[in-house]
Amino acid sequence: MKLIALLTDFGNSEYVGIVKGVIYSINPNVTIVDITHNVDKFNIKQAAMVLYSSYKYFPKGTIFVCVVDPGVGTERRGVIIKTKDYYFIGPDNGIFSLVEDIDRVIEIDSSLFKASHTFHARDIFAPIAAYISKGACLLDFGNEVKDITRIFGLAKKDRNKIYGEIIYFDDFGNAITNIPASYLNIEYGRRVKLFKDNNLYEIRYVKTYGYANEGELVCLIGSNDFLEISVNKGSAKKILKDIGKIIIEF
Repeated sequence: MKLIALLTDFGNSEYVGIVKGVIYSINPNVTIVDITHNVDKFNIKQAAMVLYSSYKYFPKGTIFVCVVDPGVGTERRGVIIKTKDYYFIGPDNGIFSLVEDIDRVIEIDSSLFKASHTFHARDIFAPIAAYISKGACLLDFGNEVKDITRIFGLAKKDRNKIYGEIIYFDDFGNAITNIPASYLNIEYGRRVKLFKDNNLYEIRYVKTYGYANEGELVCLIGSNDFLEISVNKGSAKKILKDIGKIIIEF
């Protein structure tokens, strides 16, 4: 039995159910899992980070339909990506920036589908996922190309400085960055310098939220193995305000 996983910014709209209905109409025996439909509207980088942090936990052969698509209906490509273990389907707008071990990339021929200008998740990506789950050949949907669009990557480390980015704030107000855990090879309790928007914050690197004082701004490694900036029983978003570039110095 094939598994299709969905990741979108559709929220609580009917669009989620419609996409599932299309898939089930083609393959009623498939299993559909929702990763999330609450990506911030149009935040492609957030979707890319959520996907990167999620897909390795799924069984081999899972088909991921990922749609955060502010360019829907324009000349942006749609793609099918085959990696060593998975398939990814969606717009080629950077949402797959962090996908690794790519074997093949197919540029989707949209002329094969009777598609609206504004709902390619329903009219193109969902049907392709369903047909692939039934064993369709990838080349049935387009031609092979050599690359995909990558709009960002992991943070850069230069000795005692890390040049990274806050990609999004989660529902608790934690600032999720693109800084891998391996970059922070320092002891817990050590103070580091956080530079953002010409502001300097001296914060502690802690093991988990409970080791911070209530209301204290700290940094730690989250469950996705990336650095996050948090406030114990509070919101880092209220302090840091917006996503954007940061520097960590230790």
